[in-house]
Amino acid sequence: LPSMTNAQESQKHLLAATAALISAAEMDPTLDLPDIGLATASLANRGPLLSGEPVCPPLVSELLDAVKLPEIHHLQSMLLALRDAAPTLRWIDPYADRPDQAEFRAGYFATVLAGDPTRDVSLTVGTEASIFITVQAPRILYPPHSHLAPELYCAVAGNAEWKKGDGPFEVMPPDSWMVHSPWTSHAMQTRAEPLVALAIWTADRDCIVSLDD
Repeated sequence: LPSMTNAQESQKHLLAATAALISAAEMDPTLDLPDIGLATASLANRGPLLSGEPVCPPLVSELLDAVKLPEIHHLQSMLLALRDAAPTLRWIDPYADRPDQAEFRAGYFATVLAGDPTRDVSLTVGTEASIFITVQAPRILYPPHSHLAPELYCAVAGNAEWKKGDGPFEVMPPDSWMVHSPWTSHAMQTRAEPLVALAIWTADRDCIVSLDD
């Protein structure tokens, strides 16, 4: 079917744009991102695209269209590829078991680009690292949370405030990278803009995320 082919082409384009963004960070001598090479390897060695029913709430595409296009080329390329591919992806609610977090859950979406084969639906199986994209609506707090997996985060688009451990919330512009070691509490607060972010787990990929409450 042409539509299936078009979906797969847009998904491959998104994976290639993601790999280019990660490669740019890996080659940047000013960044010291532990184990980022595992993410490069995970995409280079990925399995075939997995066919699953797409689940894309209309708000996801609205937020991706609303967020300002970053000026940096590799971020721009990824956001454009994501806008194109978003309707073909399966967006999940990672906190479906938390009815008390209704406001947060209504404005937070994640999709798994390269996942651990033992867990949730992903676009492809990643061999060495798991790679996620998150989209957060304006004026939403992602409450402090933590997990066993060490994590690298890149702000792809949107200026949001990020908090790590006991530190203050700080605005991190697009192309900022955040490093979270195991069980380091972190939180994100959007203001007027949506936030699009890339998250990478480099170990303990089958762990669960818990809110720190």
